[in-house]
Amino acid sequence: MVLGIGLSFGATGTAHALPKTRDLVKTEPNAGRQTRAAGSTLVNETFTGVDAPDFTGVGSACLTGAAEVPSPPAPGDHPLGGCDPGIGPVPPNNAAPYGYLRLTDSRNDQSGAVLYNNPVPANEGLNVTFDQWQYGSTTPNTPADGISFFLVNGDGALTHPGAFGGSLGYAQKLPDDVPSNTFLPGVDRGYLGVGLDVLGNYFGDWEHRGNGCNPRSPAGTGFRIPAPGANMVTVRGPGDGLEGYCFMTATSSNFSTSSPWPSTLPGRLQGPTTALPPGATPQEAEAALEESRRRVHIELSPAPNPVLTVSIDFNDGHGFQQVLHTPAPMPVPPTYKFGFAASTGLFTDEHLIRHVVVTSDQPLPRLNLVKQVVKPLPGDLVAGSRVPYQFVVTNSGGTTINGLTVNDPKIGPVSCPTTTLAPNETVTCTATYTVTAADVRHGSIDNTATATGTSDGETVTSLPSSESVPLDQPPGLEVEKATRTSGPYHVGQTVAFDYTVRNTGGAVLHDVKVNDDHVTGISCQSTTLQPVGSPGDSTTCTGSYTITQDDGTAGFVTNTATATGLTEDGQSVTSPETDATLPVGTPHVTLTKSADEPGPFFVGDTVHYSYTVQNTGTTELHGVLVTDDRVGGISCGTTDLTAGASTTCHGTYTVTQADVDVCHQTNPPGAPCHVTNIAVASGTDPGGNQASSDQATATVEVREHAPELSLAKRADEPGPFLVGDTVHYTYTARNTGNTELHNLQITDDHVTGISCDATDLAPGASTTCHGSYTVTQHDLDVCDTNGDAVCHVTNIATAHATDPSGNQTQSEEAVATVEVRERQASALTLAKAADEPGPFVVGDTVRYTYTVRNTGNTELHGVLVTDDHIADIRCDTTDLAPGAGTTCHGTYTITEHDLICDQASRCHVTNTAVATATDPSGNQVQSEEATHTIEVRQHAPALTLTKKADEPGPFVVGDTVHYTYTVHNTGNTKLHNLQITDNHVTGISCDTTDLAPGASTTCHGTYTIAEHDLSCETAHPDTCHITNLAVAGATDPSGNQINSDEAEFTIRVREHEAPHLTLAKKADEPGPFFVGDTVHYTYHVQNTGTTELHNVTVQDDHVSEITCSATHLAPGQSTTCHGTYRVTKHDLVCDKTDRADRADKGQSDTCHVTNTAVATATDPSGNQVRSDEAEFTITVCLEKKHHHHHGRPEE
Repeated sequence: MVLGIGLSFGATGTAHALPKTRDLVKTEPNAGRQTRAAGSTLVNETFTGVDAPDFTGVGSACLTGAAEVPSPPAPGDHPLGGCDPGIGPVPPNNAAPYGYLRLTDSRNDQSGAVLYNNPVPANEGLNVTFDQWQYGSTTPNTPADGISFFLVNGDGALTHPGAFGGSLGYAQKLPDDVPSNTFLPGVDRGYLGVGLDVLGNYFGDWEHRGNGCNPRSPAGTGFRIPAPGANMVTVRGPGDGLEGYCFMTATSSNFSTSSPWPSTLPGRLQGPTTALPPGATPQEAEAALEESRRRVHIELSPAPNPVLTVSIDFNDGHGFQQVLHTPAPMPVPPTYKFGFAASTGLFTDEHLIRHVVVTSDQPLPRLNLVKQVVKPLPGDLVAGSRVPYQFVVTNSGGTTINGLTVNDPKIGPVSCPTTTLAPNETVTCTATYTVTAADVRHGSIDNTATATGTSDGETVTSLPSSESVPLDQPPGLEVEKATRTSGPYHVGQTVAFDYTVRNTGGAVLHDVKVNDDHVTGISCQSTTLQPVGSPGDSTTCTGSYTITQDDGTAGFVTNTATATGLTEDGQSVTSPETDATLPVGTPHVTLTKSADEPGPFFVGDTVHYSYTVQNTGTTELHGVLVTDDRVGGISCGTTDLTAGASTTCHGTYTVTQADVDVCHQTNPPGAPCHVTNIAVASGTDPGGNQASSDQATATVEVREHAPELSLAKRADEPGPFLVGDTVHYTYTARNTGNTELHNLQITDDHVTGISCDATDLAPGASTTCHGSYTVTQHDLDVCDTNGDAVCHVTNIATAHATDPSGNQTQSEEAVATVEVRERQASALTLAKAADEPGPFVVGDTVRYTYTVRNTGNTELHGVLVTDDHIADIRCDTTDLAPGAGTTCHGTYTITEHDLICDQASRCHVTNTAVATATDPSGNQVQSEEATHTIEVRQHAPALTLTKKADEPGPFVVGDTVHYTYTVHNTGNTKLHNLQITDNHVTGISCDTTDLAPGASTTCHGTYTIAEHDLSCETAHPDTCHITNLAVAGATDPSGNQINSDEAEFTIRVREHEAPHLTLAKKADEPGPFFVGDTVHYTYHVQNTGTTELHNVTVQDDHVSEITCSATHLAPGQSTTCHGTYRVTKHDLVCDKTDRADRADKGQSDTCHVTNTAVATATDPSGNQVRSDEAEFTITVCLEKKHHHHHGRPEE
């Protein structure tokens, strides 16, 4: 089996799969460096040197690190050696240790591969990383094919790659899809293919890639320009020879069969390099090629749920990015072999590989064993057949394993090429087993092996590895039957059947055929079947059957089939029966009918009918139609109905006088009349059989015309009305009969030119008409003649219309009465008020509201308000109906000139206003005067100031003090241009500099304490203070300066005290210690002075490097420091007075080490501050020779 990964180029990537995968483009800064335990190294080849003995070259593959050769390698496989000078921007030869594996140069039609034909274990998955370069295309937008990586099932030999070109050395290929060309096989025993295809052909199934697969690639099997999957990672599944290698997934956002199929990779795999510096050295070439380097990481997790993950570092600063994550096929092979391939065609690129590292995905056991049968096996396995086995043994530990043996009780002796395994070394051992008759009777060969060796005197044994080889099975057949023709089925229909015949035994079968009790003339694609599990072990046969009338009568047809064949020795083999039952349909149709309108209907009305036809049979119906004894020309939505489907048909019928006459002749007087009609639906099934529905009826009520009209009338306005007023009337006409009415008109004894919204009325419908009348003096004169106390105008109206027969229909009279009066004199009132209550001061703006009302009975226009103090007064409206009012507004700014004051200096301002308007006759109407008085007071500006320090203190010289000033306008006038002056503080800023009466604001300033500002008490020279004075100033509206009272604030200041520093020291472990032990010390440093300290450090006479958590300490703060000391014999101070006595008792000598530390820092003035010395003594024990303590011999 093989896993293939091709490399192509494109934009942002998302992996999809058929079957489903997860969409992924995920940045992996540590991809290739697992956060879990690292896997075991299996292969590590840089390809930078002069040889790579574990790899076999194919085609143009060569090593640039080796000595240059005059011409390219010959086609076919060969040991990897040096490269010829090459074409295009190739790196220089003789370049070790800066060499590359060069798969191709920029020649046309180049193909190269390298093969690793040694099995590596698959039981813990696989991780592969490598660097690859593809660059140098001389034809823009048309790069070469790409680079592929592939894994093969390790139980067979890997001697050649698959087809090159669009198959990327992995899949099969029929060149140019020309049948006469040689069909080139894919790599042997393919397991999985993942293509990152530069040019884009690997994505599609052109040239018979994926031969025999279902489903096919989204791009199908046709040739496409441009290639469908450029710059894309594409995954193909297992394959062998000319079959398989099916499309599974790709990094595309489109998996439909409609182009295009954009790649979703987050970068381009094809590098931008197009040339190397002339005469470049190997190092210079390596630097020039760095921009085109791409790093690929392929992970295949272990069974039982293997997952393939591909990550790529596009050399763009984002590190590894996961571009594909998809389930891998099952079963997973026991071991893998692998290789790389690349090719050029009409379009060219350089293809290079470096730094290939292969590890297991999960750590292998210390000694790992994988047992497998070598494929292919020799023919049929019978008693006496020889089965070759391989045992792949890996040392994943850190020490050499000696005396390696493999034990398999069933097979016997196992031969290994070496019995010594270095760390990370893998060896393949072999054995051959002869099949016995007992094995054949058992049906399989089952055996288990273990590997054993020794390391550092210990025995190391692998986990057991088992293998089961099935032996030849007795001959057998099975057949599956399926209909190729979809139902429903009907008499006379021909049904096509497919029969899939499989060889379920171990013998070749000939003369394979299918027998069916209803089907004759069954033909098979092949009549010879290979043993089960081999290519060609199944075939497809086809036949057909025509359904008879007897089947239709029964409602179904069942047919039974068996498959037969002959073994090589003429033994007959018959499969179990398989049958298929098909329901045979019968035609049936139903009909329902209804009138679309509820009625009743009148002579001449059109009745619309709907017919619902449903196919209630089990077969299709065609030519569906509906016939009706009164309705002709019925049309249907469709005339073809599948089983269960329905359609709607429509037709119309016009009611006649004859329908009413027949009713009156056959029914008693007063009885309602009806019209009933009858319909039938019919259709024909596919066999030509006609089906008709039962009769469907619908009955509607019909009536004779009975026209009738009503009228209502009203005045739109309530009145009373004056001479010259226009009265608007609304007339509501309603058709209260049972027939339509046309040409509606309204006549009125006072109103002419009446217009209606509609002049045609259906039964029950109504419409509105409108007209107007102007009141005349004559109307009042008639009232006076009659002596009426209240005058009215009454008018009478009638509605007229024509029924469908042309007869005139008239409503009863409708009357409306309105009150009329003589025209009265117009009148206007005015009220005025100030919007604010006051009192006010000179310069204030007073807002006035004027309320104007029309108290007469005529409209007024051009309403205007004039005021002796206000020039511009605006009104909401200037037209007032009788009784209506409006509001007007104006403003006035108080001046000294307008004040009227008494002897007590109490002042006021009074202003007078008048409203005017014009009546309909053009006469001016004026209100009475309206006055309003406001109280005005003299200006009384006032300002207050408070001040405080933001910090509580005490302070020292050099400290910065932050002050906050609160200013409040306590007067009755606005203040502007606010400023704060302070005898110690400059640059004071305020939140606002304008204050309304009662408002306040906050200001801020800072002051740095100076020695010359201090005031100190003689008795207490250490107790000092600074008092500063501040005043707030502003300007009133008249420009006068207003100042607050002084605000003062005093802060306490202490003169600088001498800075002070303390140090405490201890060992973190209690001891005792021994020579060579490491002692960890902790130092506690505290600023016990009143000034800040900087550059805090600790020095110790035995500890060289001490680090502190903080080096800046405010007064009272502390920090912790740490250092380590390794006990040496040179530093010991020992008490020798009782050494002999202690030695007699077998006790250790006791010594000690004392070290001394000092903390230092710098105060704000730059002076150094030093702590007292702090010392600490540890106890050190000397042990007797050959007596161990904590794993160390006595010094």
